[in-house]
Amino acid sequence: MRQRFIRVLVALLVLNFAKPVLAEHSSEVRSLIGVTAVRIMVEDFNPTMQKTGLKKEQLYTIAQEALIKNGVRVLSPQEPGKVPLLYIRLSSVFGGEGYDVPLSFYLIMQVRQMAFLEKREDLVAKQTVATAEEKPLFVSTWENGTMEMVTRKELFFYVKQVLTNLVGDFVRDQRMANGQDVQN
Repeated sequence: MRQRFIRVLVALLVLNFAKPVLAEHSSEVRSLIGVTAVRIMVEDFNPTMQKTGLKKEQLYTIAQEALIKNGVRVLSPQEPGKVPLLYIRLSSVFGGEGYDVPLSFYLIMQVRQMAFLEKREDLVAKQTVATAEEKPLFVSTWENGTMEMVTRKELFFYVKQVLTNLVGDFVRDQRMANGQDVQN
């Protein structure tokens, strides 16, 4: 069991550090041009995470408050309007059932938007069938995540810190994309 936990932990570490190197004006930042409002969605937790007492509504509230504080409008699920979706997912691996056993979590935040793929004839030798009536794709246009290893009693504190930092990264990139001052 311990070897399995260590293998999973190493795999998560590798995935966390295997991000591509991005230029300063990457497509991630460019995709945030014009984004002034979002709708938040938090993915359901796995059964083991649900037993910790942490609720996805807590993550929603933390993200919502941090976004509003930084001047980003958050639409409620019932509110009309086509805005990007700020998607939050918390993945976890537990080292056992005890209160003081280690656990690893990976918190990821993505901006998902409707988009069309650009077809350029100079890049494609033979054009596939494409019509003006093509439906847009729902794609992740910005993403960031962090992995931590903690105990159950530290879980909420670190999840809150990591999520607040991820929202800060999003706000910084959103401001950069829209030519606004980026505060450190």
